[in-house]
Amino acid sequence: MYLDELRDEISKARGKHPSLSTIWRTLHRTGYSRKKITREARERNLDKRAEYIPDQLIFVDESSADIWLFLVEWAVAVV
Repeated sequence: MYLDELRDEISKARGKHPSLSTIWRTLHRTGYSRKKITREARERNLDKRAEYIPDQLIFVDESSADIWLFLVEWAVAVV
């Protein structure tokens, strides 16, 4: 979950509007840390990839992908 999403949930549940820095400090004190998001396909398999020949490759245009996925680089995780 991202900090802004957590802030929205707190606002809905409690009617309070904490700053992102307040949420972050609280999470950090309770054992959470900031982690870099890595995007690797779950289906990634280097052995199977080596079996493909160029005639079998298909390239897909992902220009309509959700831009938010590419803008977010950090998320919060338990240490």
